[in-house]
Amino acid sequence: MNVKSHLTDYRVCIGIYIISILLFVFAMFTDENFAHYQNEVIFISLAAILGLIALFYAHKHEMELHKVALIIILIFGLLLIFFTPPFSFIDESAHFTRAELISEGSLYPETTDKGIYVNDYYFPFQESYYGVTILSENNYNNPITDHKNYWLMTTKTPFYSYLLSGFGILIAKLLNLTAIWALYFSRIANLIFYGATACFMIKIVPKFKLHLLVFSTIPLCISQASYSTYDAFIVTFTLIILTYFIKMYLGEVNAKNLAIFFISVLLISMIKQPYVLIALLILAIPFKDNKLKKYSIIATVVTFILAILSIGPVLSIFISTTAANNSGGVITNISMIGQARFIASNPAIILTLIKDMIVSIPNLFLLKSNFFHYTGYKGIKLINLISILFFILFSLFYKLDINLKKKERGIVALICIMVYAGINVIFYLIGTPMKSQVILGVQSRYFLPVICMLPLIINTKYKIIENKEIYIFTIIIICLTGLFMLPITHFY
Repeated sequence: MNVKSHLTDYRVCIGIYIISILLFVFAMFTDENFAHYQNEVIFISLAAILGLIALFYAHKHEMELHKVALIIILIFGLLLIFFTPPFSFIDESAHFTRAELISEGSLYPETTDKGIYVNDYYFPFQESYYGVTILSENNYNNPITDHKNYWLMTTKTPFYSYLLSGFGILIAKLLNLTAIWALYFSRIANLIFYGATACFMIKIVPKFKLHLLVFSTIPLCISQASYSTYDAFIVTFTLIILTYFIKMYLGEVNAKNLAIFFISVLLISMIKQPYVLIALLILAIPFKDNKLKKYSIIATVVTFILAILSIGPVLSIFISTTAANNSGGVITNISMIGQARFIASNPAIILTLIKDMIVSIPNLFLLKSNFFHYTGYKGIKLINLISILFFILFSLFYKLDINLKKKERGIVALICIMVYAGINVIFYLIGTPMKSQVILGVQSRYFLPVICMLPLIINTKYKIIENKEIYIFTIIIICLTGLFMLPITHFY
């Protein structure tokens, strides 16, 4: 390695990072956003200092990618955890309610006409959606009590997807902390699990290490891992699935690896059933042992059967993906059976919906490529654009140390397309009013289990970039700093 050139690259990266922060400030600048500019100066400066620390660590440990990933995930995940106001993450109130029930030993919610009967110490957190922060006068530091009241909505996704969040809340209760720490600990538990898993997967995967690091640190993944939501579970097990697929593709096909792969696919498929299609990645693995190939086919069939069963009432107590709410929270004119009948009697609507799936892609993966898409954050388009272009260009041109054949790339691409279509179909049936011409409720975070496969599909061997890891780390840190600045300028 040319040490002088390497140090020059590092200094250039520092300059790029500082300029990027100034650019983000300019993009987010409004009188309203910087009405209390002292807060913005302090918090953005803190983020900049921590970003420079992360960049320095990455510069010193670029040969230990698993450690670099862990540091980046923890630094920016903790910033989001402590500075993003409670329940400002979309649907976090419903997810936290489920985690609170888990912490009390209730594996599934019991609904009534009034709602879900649950401890109410966290009810004031809902005000954060409207701009209340940890610096505002609020009831966040009230004690955690067992006084109960009715909450409008929670989820009925598998109880295991909330065990980490529930454990975090339980720790806060055992330590006799205040209400806000129940939320913080539920978030932290998810982040630690995700960070530790990412670190270990990057360490053990024989190749594809940098690509796994880049995916695990994109803003959408970090944000999902930093909140009280089952999406943290999904994105964590996505890393496991991808790692063991790579290991088996490179020849490490054995009963243990197959079991880990299929169990991981099944666990996320019982949250969102279209993910079961990821089990078909087994078709891209070159088997040398016919016995293991036979077992993999059987495992694939069993995984599909269990995922299909999870849609129906047989296992709905544990694995239904529908929301549990009181009558006041149900969106009107939604019926899966009614929607299916509408499609059967109007088959031409299928072409209309396919067109909607295609034309909505730019909006879905640009404007909605992080969880802040649902309200008026300034600068969000710039940050999303940088993040998306970086991931696409990296997937295209950074040297891939494994090379899938055309047939295998085709299999992976087809699986991604089917998962994309499957998620859209599910939301049309259970989340869109009957007879609608468009599909509602679909968000880019639902596609993380297939977004991670993009480099395997589109990477080109003709134009490669290598030995510039320090610039890769810099762009990652730039994107995550921009993500953190969105709630800081918006709420503080």
